[in-house]
Amino acid sequence: MIFKPRRQRMLALLLVLGLVMAACASEGGDTSTTVGGGTDTTTGGSTDTTAAGGEEPAGEGDLLVWASRDYYIPPDQFASFTEETGVNVTFDIQANDDMLQQMLRMRDAGQPLPDILGAEDSFLIETFYDAGLIESHDDIAAQWEEEDPEQYGLLLPLVWEETALDDGTKTGMSVTANFDILYYNSAWFEEAGVTVPFDSLDAVLEGMRAMKASRPDGIPLTVQARAGDGVTTLKTVLAASGTPFEGPIPDLTSEGGIYTINWFLQAAAEELLPPEAIAWGEDEARGAFISGDAGLILDGFTTAGDFNDVGDFTYPDVWNLTPVPVAEGGVALNAARTWAVLAGSENPDAAALILRYIADTENLVAAAGNGSVPMRQTEAINDPRLQEIWPFFTEEVKEAYLNSTPTPVGENAGEVEAVLEQMFGEIVVGTEKTAEELAAEYQPQLDETAP
Repeated sequence: MIFKPRRQRMLALLLVLGLVMAACASEGGDTSTTVGGGTDTTTGGSTDTTAAGGEEPAGEGDLLVWASRDYYIPPDQFASFTEETGVNVTFDIQANDDMLQQMLRMRDAGQPLPDILGAEDSFLIETFYDAGLIESHDDIAAQWEEEDPEQYGLLLPLVWEETALDDGTKTGMSVTANFDILYYNSAWFEEAGVTVPFDSLDAVLEGMRAMKASRPDGIPLTVQARAGDGVTTLKTVLAASGTPFEGPIPDLTSEGGIYTINWFLQAAAEELLPPEAIAWGEDEARGAFISGDAGLILDGFTTAGDFNDVGDFTYPDVWNLTPVPVAEGGVALNAARTWAVLAGSENPDAAALILRYIADTENLVAAAGNGSVPMRQTEAINDPRLQEIWPFFTEEVKEAYLNSTPTPVGENAGEVEAVLEQMFGEIVVGTEKTAEELAAEYQPQLDETAP
């Protein structure tokens, strides 16, 4: 590949970032959809919905769904549900990721709440439950198993275990989950003689060194290290290395913790990570990969579809993907989305049927074509149509997904993230501290976040 001068590379990066941000902006924009035989005009982040027919608000017996993203809504937009049950369904896309806060405000103001919570981050579900917004789903699951044992039997155990309380009480259905994977530049790997799958995290580091030797001006691994934007890459490697977690708190002083810190210290010292990433968020990190300036990025599975939608940036000629290698005692992480019936619904029986509608094989596969994530339902995950929708969802990738475990979470997850961001930023820009010194400095700060 011919390298662009730095100015040209930056212009290319800015262009790519514009495309990525435009795509993100469109995700939360206005949408006009047909719902339950009528028209529903929704605006991302608003609570202004119309019932079937587009003129009156949802009436008694009708259902209102709040969903975090439009691509989690089955493409028929509840039309088949209405046809079978006679219940009209409207939905509102709440892309600002503040459904919990909105619902609490609405309840305090005496306003009616939606009937169904759609595709919310699973780690927040216990908070919804503690706030009284969600009640036990044990009866919902039991009735489902009794009335439709065939469909119920297709669900993987994690569908209910993901958000179960300590006493086993079910609080929602986590039927889909995103998971982290390594994306790589196909031509760069070929030039550098890097082969996949990686058999260890050490092999990933060696591959990055080979990439740097092949393209000295390139970035072997692009990351985001801007405060407030998360540290997915760090947490994924911590989990893969076998680092123990207490809730969301990793034990940095453990063998896996010291290994992970050393791994990133070596990468930073050898310029395998970009020091300018201290100012990079998700868009900048992805932009560096799309522009060809970076050869590796660790990102969620949903990004694969986004990558393939960018001009000539096609799979597998330009980019490919491979699972994150997991050490003995380590795990691969996933992040599930949960559907739940909200407390106080005027039509709880019909609302419970929405969960079955969402978990239907046809609806799960159709939603995958819209940009949804892999499912925890055996018939759908093995449906041959997924190979047309996701040609990159290979058997190897599917196995990695099915073997992944939920991301460690807790009510202190945000505070933990802030501490890890500070440490990761220090590593990325360069530090003389050893792994042991960093662990000794930041572990007490992490422990202080424990509830």
